[in-house]
Order: sequence, then structure tokens, then C-alpha cells
Amino acid sequence: MRTGRRNWDYRIICSCQAHAGRRRASRWARAAAGVLRRRAIALVVGVPLAFCALGFPIDAMNVSVPLLANRGDAAQTPTFHIFTTSSVRKAFLSDEPAARPAFDLDIAKEQFFKTEVPYGPIILREALRNDLPPELVAAVVQAESDFRPRLVSNKNAKGLMQIVPETAELLGCANVFNPAENIAAGTKYLRYLVDRFGDQRVALAAYNAGEGNVEHYGGIPPFPETRNYLQRVAQETRVYRQRINNRYVASVRLRTMLLQ
Repeated sequence: MRTGRRNWDYRIICSCQAHAGRRRASRWARAAAGVLRRRAIALVVGVPLAFCALGFPIDAMNVSVPLLANRGDAAQTPTFHIFTTSSVRKAFLSDEPAARPAFDLDIAKEQFFKTEVPYGPIILREALRNDLPPELVAAVVQAESDFRPRLVSNKNAKGLMQIVPETAELLGCANVFNPAENIAAGTKYLRYLVDRFGDQRVALAAYNAGEGNVEHYGGIPPFPETRNYLQRVAQETRVYRQRINNRYVASVRLRTMLLQ
């Protein structure tokens, strides 16, 4: 069709083509803005992390940049902070080495009973609960049963600490062949004997020969079996203590060498 101007003769194929070029330019502009916005956010996150990896000072981490404002409220400019809280700085940026737990004889003893003694964790727990040396309780278990939980003697004493049925019933031990119950009952009985006689050797003699014999003789009975029993328990107690001390000294020396 012809317009008011001469020689301008063209045909409109479709009315939507009138603004097609303008719409294409608008789409390109929006796409470019989206790319720039994503790259800006990646820069905000990536630069501080790179600073942290390269060991820059903590001041370089305090990045605060405006994000996209909420639609309809251009006055709000929220900030984005990285590694600014004290807990995060302490966890990730502190140059101070983490404090190591103090290694002492008690820790060495605990490790020894967990790894070197049969039923060691149970023995250690019940000994501490009854305020007895765990080395002594382990020596009693070894002298009584040699750590055999199903052992039954000719006097009908049973289990690891060789408890007779009457004593097991008084101490509330339902299953004398259960290691945890047997050691708990035997350690509690040994604590009772120490409190009653006021002497560890006399208490051990009563554990082996019976309370009645200790009362009858006014102390350790003159039985060869009982005297041998006391010697074995004393010897094994010393051996356990020496092994614990050796383990402690070796661990301290190793830690000292690693720190040098």
C-alpha cells in the first residue's frame, strides 16, 4: 500500500513484525543482565573463599555487598557476610592448633584394660564403682578362674570370680555365668570384705577361705591354699601395675618424639 510519501511503497506481511526488532533487543538485554547478575553472585562467593584458601588476613573475609533489592522496596539493601561470626572464624580460620586432651596415667590405665585384659572394661568399671584398684580386681579374677567365665569348682563356686550360689543370691546376681553380673557381684563382695575387716590382705583371705575361718583364726587362716592365693594375687597385682606404668612411659616418650 502507498503512504503519504512518494516512492515509499511496501507491504506489511504481519502486524506483529512492526515491533519484532524491539522485542528481540529487549530479550537480549534481559539475558545479558541475568548473566551479569549470576557472575556477580559467583564473584561475591568465590573471591572470599579464594582469599581464605590463599591465607589472606581475616579482614579480607569481611565482604559486604548489596544484593538484589526486594521488588517494590528499593531502600532495603541486605548484606552478605562470609566468615564473620566468631564460631566460624574459630573453626576454619584460626591458626592455633586444636587443644589435645591431656594424657595421664588414668588414660593409660583405661586404654590398658580395654585392650590388654580379658573383660577389662567390665573390671575397670566395677572396680571404680566400688572404689577398688582395678589391678587388684583383675588379679583376683585371674587367680580365681584364669578368666574362664564357665568355670565351676569342686566347692560349687562359679564364674569368673568364683561366687558360690548363696553369695550370688545375697548380691542379686541372677546369672553367675554372665561376665558382667559375676564381676559386679564379686567386686561388690570384695568391697564389703575390705570394709568389714579393714585390711586388704585379710579381706582377700576371707574371699578365698570364707569369713568364718578369718573370724575363727583372728586373721589370715594358716591354710597353704589361702597363703598361696594371697601371694598369687599380690604378684599379679604388681605385674598389672608395672605393665600399666610401662605403657604410660612408652606413650609419653612417643608423644614427645612426635612433637619435636
